[in-house]
Amino acid sequence: MDKKPDLLEVLRAYGVEVTSTGDRRVNALCPFHDESRPSFSVDPDQGLWFCFHDYIGGDAIDFVGSMEFGLGNWDSRNKGMFKQVLSILEEKNFTQRKVEPVKKKEKKKELSQNVLFLLGHVTEIYHQNLLKDKEALGYLQDRGLTEEFIRTRKIGYSNGNLSVMLSLLPEEVYRNLAVEAGLIYVNEDGRRWEFMKGRIAFPDLDRNGRVLGIIGRRLKHYQNPKYLTLKGLPKVIWGLHKFSRWQPIIIHESIMDACTAQLMGVPSVSPCGTGIAWHLVDELEKRQYLGFLSQDDDPSKRAVKRWKEKLPHGRVIIGSYDGHKDLNEMATEAGWDAARKRLFALLEKAGFEYEYSGNKKKK
Repeated sequence: MDKKPDLLEVLRAYGVEVTSTGDRRVNALCPFHDESRPSFSVDPDQGLWFCFHDYIGGDAIDFVGSMEFGLGNWDSRNKGMFKQVLSILEEKNFTQRKVEPVKKKEKKKELSQNVLFLLGHVTEIYHQNLLKDKEALGYLQDRGLTEEFIRTRKIGYSNGNLSVMLSLLPEEVYRNLAVEAGLIYVNEDGRRWEFMKGRIAFPDLDRNGRVLGIIGRRLKHYQNPKYLTLKGLPKVIWGLHKFSRWQPIIIHESIMDACTAQLMGVPSVSPCGTGIAWHLVDELEKRQYLGFLSQDDDPSKRAVKRWKEKLPHGRVIIGSYDGHKDLNEMATEAGWDAARKRLFALLEKAGFEYEYSGNKKKK
């Protein structure tokens, strides 16, 4: 359980008119652009906000940072900016509110054939968008992802055309399902937004090629939060269903690290963040061999230790990448051969042995 500045109090201090009605979510006019109809959604219980016009959100820290430095300039990774925002919050002495994640036991829901069709159709739309978008495709290639990997994993890009593309389907049921799944958001006035617009779309594929979920990762540094998941569907661990239960699996916080490790021949997955939903813990307990590989920073190292508490049979592997933050950064900056050697050394030290059979990369 964490304590964070009361988000509603922070918003009011910056002139955002929000009224708590007792419901979990509160809508308001967004302070980052002119509008007459609310596109700014607030979840007071979780301490999170999201603007469906700018497709940016975060917590109280991200809000203050965006207000002080500008929506497109705020970068939570910038230590100077981050410290300044913490100082502002401390100076204003906002009420600290306990933010407790929901820890209810959630049974794994079987996806209907209609939902599976919809996810597969949307994945193909996003994938074709990516192949035509030079910026999004170039970003992934700069991060070391090969064209073959992008195509086989059906990675895509949400450019805002989903509603139009779904309107071409003759069956109304799929357009309704898109709203229920969380792909499309409709406000009280009937306005529709594409939830993942402007983000890289990573579909979670099983070994039969079915899409079990889609995760949106930010393309630009100011898009917060870093990852978006579909609210109407069960959370997934990206990549998990590509591998059989008997295979030793390495879990990474970062989806880009998981992609990098897969390219190096290591079965790797990612919850896309530092948390693992409780129903996914039940699923991971069925896996005999698990490794939790951290990035080289304190939050990530704390996260893998929390994963170990939930899954005691897993092995913690503290990452170290010669001054680089993570595996992907080391691969793109120091060379894939050096990063691969480091990865295999870390895994071997933890008792995991893999034979390199991944896609070859340039040094």
